[in-house]
Amino acid sequence: MLKLSPLDKNIRYTGRVDLSDEKATFCWPGSQLTFRFKGTSVKIEAKNDNFGAGTIIGAVVDGEEKSFDIGWSQDADLTIADGLEDAGHEIVVYKRMEGHYLTISAIILEGEDPKLLPLPEKPHKRIEVYGDSVSAGSVTDCVDYVGKPDPADNRGQYDNAWHAYPQLVAKMLPAEVYDTSQGGIAIFDKTGWFEMPDTKGVESCYKMLRYSSYRPRSEWDFSFKPHVIVFAVGQNDANPDPDVITRPDSRKRWIDKYVEIASDVRERAGGAAIVLALTVLQHAPEWDDALDDIAKLLGGEEKRAYHFRYKRCGAATPGHPRISEQIEMAEELTEFLRGLPEDVWQD
Repeated sequence: MLKLSPLDKNIRYTGRVDLSDEKATFCWPGSQLTFRFKGTSVKIEAKNDNFGAGTIIGAVVDGEEKSFDIGWSQDADLTIADGLEDAGHEIVVYKRMEGHYLTISAIILEGEDPKLLPLPEKPHKRIEVYGDSVSAGSVTDCVDYVGKPDPADNRGQYDNAWHAYPQLVAKMLPAEVYDTSQGGIAIFDKTGWFEMPDTKGVESCYKMLRYSSYRPRSEWDFSFKPHVIVFAVGQNDANPDPDVITRPDSRKRWIDKYVEIASDVRERAGGAAIVLALTVLQHAPEWDDALDDIAKLLGGEEKRAYHFRYKRCGAATPGHPRISEQIEMAEELTEFLRGLPEDVWQD
């Protein structure tokens, strides 16, 4: 048996993960660790901190997806894989849903001579996505409801960030992708659906590592420097005021705040390109029109600020996009990103 610190140099993290106190805490949906090892089994010692629905943890073992439903349990010690051939394997453990933090304190390998193996180099291209529930993978796995409203029994059990378009783009492009998305979030506090009734917006969360108001918050250091930043916010901003985007004064206020946040994020990334892109979930076209204005205010294509529209933007489904619709978005977005000037991807 080999017991490892989660901070071992051969363990790779993707997403905003808190690595303080010799532990690894996944905060945002899609946050993940990856490693390769020689051995027959993998276990993790972990704690689950619930502040929403019951928790399902995701893993991928040699390309095979797994899920572990631990409900409301705080004890999240799990056998991720067992009975493997005593050879090389690749493991991913990821945060597939919202409403909790997952803290890993140790990784245990077993086998005749268990050990970590070197990882391949990261993809050169780097992307960060700021989005809402679609980007976080909410209700993605409810595959029998393609093109339909979400099922009445939805309590988060269908959420799966692994099938959200940011993670799919990561594989297709390929790229290293940080998914900084949260269901229900809007640009402003007091709007949207995140943390009802005292809702928090992107303005309060985009700088944060631990971002939930239900627990002590902490700031992100912006150490990840994306080449491209995708902003996919606007789906929830009509709550509680559905006319906010049609009145000139409130429309301008929304656009100005969006530009302020996007400009700050771009500056922290060293001048990254910005892609504005709402999703195929149904929404009023005025929000896409506003993104046109935001792209211009950010300098337009001359300054590497783009507004990308999916072929079925705002028109495909009244419910969250399912796996097939997420793939549709990922394929279109990947094609667009491949068409960007090559020097966008230069460090």
